[in-house]
Amino acid sequence: MDDGEHRGRGVLEGAFRLLDALSRAPGGSGLSEVARATGLPKPTAYRLLEQLVALGAAQRHDQRYYVGPSLARLGRAWQPDPGLRQAALEPARELATLTRTTVAVTVLHDDRVRVVAGSRSGGTGLPRMRMEDVVPAATAAGRVLLAGTRGTHDEVVARVGGPWLARRHPDGVRCLAAPVWHADGAFAGSISAVVATPTAPAGLGELVLRASRRITRRLPVSERFVERDERFSR
Repeated sequence: MDDGEHRGRGVLEGAFRLLDALSRAPGGSGLSEVARATGLPKPTAYRLLEQLVALGAAQRHDQRYYVGPSLARLGRAWQPDPGLRQAALEPARELATLTRTTVAVTVLHDDRVRVVAGSRSGGTGLPRMRMEDVVPAATAAGRVLLAGTRGTHDEVVARVGGPWLARRHPDGVRCLAAPVWHADGAFAGSISAVVATPTAPAGLGELVLRASRRITRRLPVSERFVERDERFSR
């Protein structure tokens, strides 16, 4: 790496350190505060902050700096698992319409159960699941995800007590969830249907399983399968 590349990387790392510090300060940060939080010299922090303000990645108000609108727009474009989301959109929508439930496809990301795709049928009495929503780990979706990240297909089925898990939650809703697998058996996530009724509708478990299998057929090949194939072809 030549001197120019090294300086460019240092500037980029400094800018991200500043943005990370601003993201942790909803009330904004003064120059001294953000320099102290990042360990950057105050003149360097000021120069980078003003450049970020000019780009819209940060904003300045009453001598305090905040995350800017362009960074917020970029953040909304982030997806926890783009491949799974694309594969799950249509099956999730069809399951919600067919069963009149709220459907969520979730993954475990940074130790949180995050929604990557969701759909809701009219009249469910439940809110729509939106991308990036965080679901409590104690739900059926969370329990299936925790099981799926710790075992094979057969082990997950044995651990959750069957191919799908029904669990009554304290708020009075019932959630049925099933694991979602890649075609090669790698764990991908979970799909769940939520109903605001004392009992789950008859046949809902099989419909959730069917939606899970549809997602599997639409999923791209898992990275684990690609790595294994590359080893065999050498």
